[in-house]
Amino acid sequence: MRPADGDPNDIAQLEQMAREFEEGFNTGDVDRIMRFYGDTYVDINLRNPLQTWAERRTYYAQVIARGDFRVTVHPDDIRIHGDFAFVRGTLELLRPGARGDVSRSELRYLEIVRRQSDGSWQVMWGMDGPIQEYPPADG
Repeated sequence: MRPADGDPNDIAQLEQMAREFEEGFNTGDVDRIMRFYGDTYVDINLRNPLQTWAERRTYYAQVIARGDFRVTVHPDDIRIHGDFAFVRGTLELLRPGARGDVSRSELRYLEIVRRQSDGSWQVMWGMDGPIQEYPPADG
């Protein structure tokens, strides 16, 4: 079961955003993805993290055009605090190989999302990165 903290309708909207992102990415529908972005977005992973809506759209169009992977989005934890939500999850990247095999890698992501005046949600900030093993020290 997915941990969640907030109104069930808001949780459902945020989970639907993840499904729409996944479907939009995997079908090449950049406009479907961009419905969830406002005028600016901060992508912590980029050297120049602040992007306008148009820059973010171009970014996704370029990543999707490469066509070298598909994505599955799993929101693992959603926490809502007033008009802000924190969505932590797992991205599964599937890359087809030359011999018909598929390589799989996992990333973790965190997004900060803000409620709009109409009740919808828009992503403001985000970051993702590889999962790291951490063996605790014996103590």
